[in-house]
Amino acid sequence: MQKLLIILLLVVVTYASDELKIYERVLPAIFKMNKLKVFVSKDLESILSKSKHFVVVNDCNDADILFGRGFSKIKKECLKKPIFATNYITFKTYINSFGAFYWRKARPQLRFKQEILDKFHLKLPNSLRKYAR
Repeated sequence: MQKLLIILLLVVVTYASDELKIYERVLPAIFKMNKLKVFVSKDLESILSKSKHFVVVNDCNDADILFGRGFSKIKKECLKKPIFATNYITFKTYINSFGAFYWRKARPQLRFKQEILDKFHLKLPNSLRKYAR
């Protein structure tokens, strides 16, 4: 039983590390900033706080971007900021959601909305343009 628990813990830690690497490559490239101030949903706070590319802020008014899922309990004026979603429902629900990274049928999905990127004057690097719609 302990071996199974240790294996499960290693898988979770490895997954979180790989996911962070994706975020560190994608978001600073889009925003052209090395230190991006992010307001995150609680489930991602511990992951992003370990990064040297992100500064996790407690007030959404101080953030450059909202990051995560389920922003129903934050101030309405904060929803006017760009949102990077970590699930499909958040990506589709919020009108300022410009991109998302989520898992679907055990496969990673990376998507962007070109219209919202244009609204915030964000430009995708050439390597990510194939994920825009």
